[in-house]
Amino acid sequence: MVSRLSELTSKDVFTEDGSRVGSVEDVVIDPETGKVQGLLIGNVSESFLERVKLERAKGVNVPYRAVKSVSDIVVLRDAVYSAKSPVE
Repeated sequence: MVSRLSELTSKDVFTEDGSRVGSVEDVVIDPETGKVQGLLIGNVSESFLERVKLERAKGVNVPYRAVKSVSDIVVLRDAVYSAKSPVE
């Protein structure tokens, strides 16, 4: 169980079927409500990028509703992902 948002950073992220996605780089919070809006995933695996048809992405922005569980790792539900800026 995570009791602080800072504990989320650097956690490994996997899909429900066990494929590695990457690791949590940052947490996106709604400043008005204080609720977690999403996770920015960095160090994204090439196989995951191919799976979601993204090329050369620095990372993936995952809405928090796509997070199935958080413990020693983060597990994502099947969802639509959006890429951060492409690598220069």
